[in-house]
Amino acid sequence: MAEVHYGVVRVGETWAIIGDQLRVGAYTTRRQAETAARRLAEQVTGVGLPVRMHLQDDTGQLHKPTLLS
Repeated sequence: MAEVHYGVVRVGETWAIIGDQLRVGAYTTRRQAETAARRLAEQVTGVGLPVRMHLQDDTGQLHKPTLLS
């Protein structure tokens, strides 16, 4: 089954949501970007596709993805 992957990453001085052929937003905080990414993921999971969320922390470390349902 296909999966959708979204990431919340730092881009310069802002945070963005990235995915396949996707780069959205210039959020002031990681929390704002993560909240927006979760709302975006809700739309995808609503049509039956699993979503994996990749989060980068303030040090630049990209952590293991979390499966959202």
